Amino acid sequence: MTVYSNKEQLLASLSAREASYNPEVKLQYGPMEKTYHTALKKDSYPYVHYTYLSVVYALDLLDSRLPDYAERAAEIVAVILQLQDRRQDSPTYGIWSYYYEEHLDQMETPDWNFADFIGKKLVLVLKHHGDRLSEGLRQGLSEAIGRACQAIVKRDVGPSYTNIAAMGAFVTLVGGEVIGQETFVEYGRNRLQRLYDYTVRLGTFVEFNSPCYTPITMEELRHIIVETKDPTSIKLTEQLLHIAWRMAAERYHPRTKEWAGPHSRSYSPMLEKYPDTRALHCPEELLPYFSTEEERYIRCPIFDEDEAGYQSYATTYLQEAYCLGSFSKDMMWNQRRNLIAYVDNQGKVAYAQLRFLKDGKDFSSAVFTGVQDKSDIVFGINLALDFGDWHPILDPVNGVFKAEDLRIRIEIGGYIEGADGDSGNKLDYDAAVVIGGQTVRVKQLSALSDEGVPRITITRSEQEDTLSIDYIIYEGPRKPFDFHEWNQAAWAYLFTLSERAEELQAGSEYKDGSLYAWCEKQGRRMGIAIPVKPDRIGQLFRNSEVSFMTEDV
Repeated sequence: MTVYSNKEQLLASLSAREASYNPEVKLQYGPMEKTYHTALKKDSYPYVHYTYLSVVYALDLLDSRLPDYAERAAEIVAVILQLQDRRQDSPTYGIWSYYYEEHLDQMETPDWNFADFIGKKLVLVLKHHGDRLSEGLRQGLSEAIGRACQAIVKRDVGPSYTNIAAMGAFVTLVGGEVIGQETFVEYGRNRLQRLYDYTVRLGTFVEFNSPCYTPITMEELRHIIVETKDPTSIKLTEQLLHIAWRMAAERYHPRTKEWAGPHSRSYSPMLEKYPDTRALHCPEELLPYFSTEEERYIRCPIFDEDEAGYQSYATTYLQEAYCLGSFSKDMMWNQRRNLIAYVDNQGKVAYAQLRFLKDGKDFSSAVFTGVQDKSDIVFGINLALDFGDWHPILDPVNGVFKAEDLRIRIEIGGYIEGADGDSGNKLDYDAAVVIGGQTVRVKQLSALSDEGVPRITITRSEQEDTLSIDYIIYEGPRKPFDFHEWNQAAWAYLFTLSERAEELQAGSEYKDGSLYAWCEKQGRRMGIAIPVKPDRIGQLFRNSEVSFMTEDV
């Protein structure tokens, strides 16, 4: 049940959270964190009461088995039950809002995932602690779980939304068992089978290699194994858990203790916490990956091509001192890590990450295409007409916006003590940055843009503790942009990371509306082709091409 390995840790955590409990509201409170769904603003609501953190707190209180904590947990659960949408004719029936201060009807876009996140905790509360709660509270929990299950069934998330597909399977399968609703059990069983079939056919999770969400998926899968009575579901889940662990273990970089990229979703370039191999029962045969320093070179498809209409590949290269990963096609959302490296810098870790920035924030409407051969990557960026600003869907701009700054950045952060940047070198790169014993090198192969050729700068930010190689597309007074009117918006680059630079030949050409960029070494060539004119994102993905290293020039 609990994520804590022993009772002492659990009690210490509960003690630390004591100051954040409001006995009047009977919920946990804290500083409001910016989210995609809430309409609340930090200026007006600097502190808020959290629904999810409160139900997590309640379950932990009960898991402690201390009598004094049981009463507080019951008070919290009673409030949580009241905050669920119980209106049967409501479009948000069965889910919760983020905050006590904000009703579901007031949110910009209610988050349906909260039927899963809060529902799973209520299932564990009722299953493991129902005998310690009043009959009225037990009945209320049963009804709330039923409503959450209905919301999950109604939404019917597909297997490509990995962590929610697994979490919803847990809530409906185990929740159905707990409240005696066979229809939910059957749905949960079928949902798990769909996730299994889809994942095995693809060979990995679509929510690929995510440092923040793969551990959640692991936790949900482990919960299913421990909590369900269904032997078929247990067998399927054990195999899914093995796939999750293999994906993570193969990409663990022992020297830097980082999770090698690329990452489908990540909230920070640096890894804050790795999945606990003991608590989540990592398979024995995968444990050596976490301690063995060896060269690994992995490439795999991450989409169902028939479903998506195109394919993207994830490439990861690891050697003792660094790791480097990239996707072949993706948007440049702030949660994506399309090109990211981790480097050992004097026993600590630095990272190098590609970003496309609009007024200092990642711009979702920028589209990445890349091809990687171990330490070398050729990549290009073009622009979508039907996508978002800082969020791909919830914050649409559709190619029309105002800005005072547009730039492509290679950001180097983490521990950058001693990192030294230089513009240009004898190997004809635009910029080079030495990190530890390795060197990041970048070269612009082509810039086809209505704004002209970007200006190159190397800057160090003491405040952010970063060093950045910037290709500035526009910097000046705030002005309107309309990509529908642009004829050209495509940029191509060569990125390398190595102890010493290899002799590489690289170039580009424009032909029939596409920008071709390539890199050649030792008789082998790789390259990309991307549309130059902005287009709908689906068309950009389908029309962009990648060719991996071949033996023929």
